[in-house]
Amino acid sequence: MFPSREEIFDRFRLDGKTAIVTGAGPGIGAHVAWAYGICGANVVVAARTAARNQALADQINAAGGNALAVQCDVGVKADLERLVAEAQSTFGTVDILFNNATAAPIRDDMFENSDEDWVDCLNVNLLAPFRLSKMLMPAMRAKGSGSIINVLSTAGFLVLPPLIAYGCTKSALTHMTHYLAKEGAPEVRVNNLCAGTTTPEGMPAAEATGPIAGTIPGVPLGRVGAAHEYIGTALLLASDAATYTTGQTIFVDGGRVHTMGGPSYDTPDGKRPVKSAGGH
Repeated sequence: MFPSREEIFDRFRLDGKTAIVTGAGPGIGAHVAWAYGICGANVVVAARTAARNQALADQINAAGGNALAVQCDVGVKADLERLVAEAQSTFGTVDILFNNATAAPIRDDMFENSDEDWVDCLNVNLLAPFRLSKMLMPAMRAKGSGSIINVLSTAGFLVLPPLIAYGCTKSALTHMTHYLAKEGAPEVRVNNLCAGTTTPEGMPAAEATGPIAGTIPGVPLGRVGAAHEYIGTALLLASDAATYTTGQTIFVDGGRVHTMGGPSYDTPDGKRPVKSAGGH
């Protein structure tokens, strides 16, 4: 028998679940945290800027959600341990982990990436998702369900030489997701969301100004993305609507990765890539 309309819509709800969203500053992280909150989840919003982080939690709570703000630098192991401890002591088992925090040093030349840049990218882009998965997956498996979503970047698939530390760690995260999906199965699903270039503060492309505004040559949809355009995929992967999906990468990039050809750089002058909000 086919499910009813209400049953289909209910599969996208997150009632009774708890989600941690890292990198919940402006842009993708904030929009996903908001969406999770108003779709029924308890949301732990984690970012380095305490005031902005708390403001987001307050907005979710004012809208009838249930949110907790935790100041956290995901590149610091002790901060991750505190984040998990506060989430579990407040809400119990964490059901959803949205790894959005990212480090993306922008340099004019590939070899200007310093050892410190590499360490920062490794700690934030690769080691933090692994550490959080290691901390949270056992309880998810014991409960019988869970979803981990790692946010990738088109720089992990395209060759943008100045972004070598960022791109290589995002590329490695792609394969780490495959390992985590294998380890977590069948109880825990682990997937990737690959984000394209996104407007500053997550506003619609038409409202953006500066070097990121306008079009990206060769992108089929002809523009940068807005943060709200990632909500659908983030909600799908977190919800019971995707219970048979694991180890996959969903691209929300305007068609950029799988259709682009031409030069390595995407700016009109061909000199260097623009910096996207959140580093994606």
